[in-house]
Amino acid sequence: MRRLSFLVLIVAGLAGCSSSEVRLPHSVPLVAPQVNYVEDHLLDVGVVLFDSGVPAGEIDRDLLEELLRDGTFVQIRRAEAVMLAVKLHDALENSGHWGTVWVTPRESNASDLNVTAQILQSDGNVVHLNVIARDSRGQVWLNDEYEMETAASAFNKQRYPTLDPYQDVFNRIANDLAQVRAQLPADEIETIRTVAALRYASELSPEAFDGYVEESGRGQFETVRLPATGDPNFERTISVRQREQLFFETLDQYYENFMFDAADSYDGWREFSREDSIRLQEAARAAKMRTGFGALAIALSIAYGANQGGDSLADRMIADAGIYIGGDLLRSGAVRRQERRLYTAELRELSESFDDSVKPLVVEIEGTEHRLTGTADAQYDEWRELLRELFISETGFVPENIEVYADPLLETETQVEPDSVSNPSSEPEAQDATSDADGGTEADV
Repeated sequence: MRRLSFLVLIVAGLAGCSSSEVRLPHSVPLVAPQVNYVEDHLLDVGVVLFDSGVPAGEIDRDLLEELLRDGTFVQIRRAEAVMLAVKLHDALENSGHWGTVWVTPRESNASDLNVTAQILQSDGNVVHLNVIARDSRGQVWLNDEYEMETAASAFNKQRYPTLDPYQDVFNRIANDLAQVRAQLPADEIETIRTVAALRYASELSPEAFDGYVEESGRGQFETVRLPATGDPNFERTISVRQREQLFFETLDQYYENFMFDAADSYDGWREFSREDSIRLQEAARAAKMRTGFGALAIALSIAYGANQGGDSLADRMIADAGIYIGGDLLRSGAVRRQERRLYTAELRELSESFDDSVKPLVVEIEGTEHRLTGTADAQYDEWRELLRELFISETGFVPENIEVYADPLLETETQVEPDSVSNPSSEPEAQDATSDADGGTEADV
């Protein structure tokens, strides 16, 4: 009897225990350059919009429900593909190791170094990224996963007004890239810059620059020959490349505005999501423990009753008590699972309200409007095709007027119908599955 009582007490104690860990925020500072790089030895970096980890376009309901069960909210994740790229851009820019840093729709030879990343997890509590950095020669500088858990105090904007809760991850990536850069001699830096310019020229005019750069079967590029000094065609490709870089600068303004507009909503979501993620983990752990230990308690009490024959009143009371405790633990586990469903529903509703804050912008080039919705790839392709046509026609190819502004039609609709947003509490999964059908209001730039 003593042994059984002891086991039941242990079961009950284990089922209710939890643990916490103290985390220190912002413990990874940016490493400053050890030398002052001359301008010709500065590499330009393109931070490609992150891979959100969710499919583009309309999502099948079954897949959507699977993503939701994993805690992945489509609207949030697509918006994060922009916002986290902007944060990495800022870290690289602030590090002082690079020339110009842009956020780009995809990899481009307008940059000497391209950095891509996939979001594996981001719930406010944990951020997990897979990052690849590759220079114009095809040399991989970085191919690694970066993960961190946030501290509650990292969300204190009064104490850390300029630091993102995920800042340590961005700083680690920036420091690792800077370390690789510091080990490269000046002649390699010059080669990277030259190969990038030649590859760009070959893309722009393959007829004129085919054969200047050779690609190996491993995706490596090397210079075979150089243009003649003062080659007018090559000089023009350099000018076109500068215009593409100007386009990136314009997109940077858009992405920064996007980040500014969404910052409060996103930070609020992450802070809430962090708390909820921790509670979900505790609820799942406790539910599992309670369910398992509840079943164990019932089994032990039945076994005890069988072994003792169940003749005495005391034996029957002990067996009944074990069954009661086990049943209570099982019921408690079910309650915890219900709590998890409630937390998930709250996050889903919040993600819907967050998506409403995303507003497409417009890029205007010489009076021609390009509405940036969905991914920026289509608009970027149009822009490059325009440059190529201008290059071929020998017409100067330099659009000077490039403006970025909020979509006026969207602003008008918002002012006229402020309450037109669907009720997020009514079938949010269906809204998730259909809101992307027209490539419209989703933040999948």
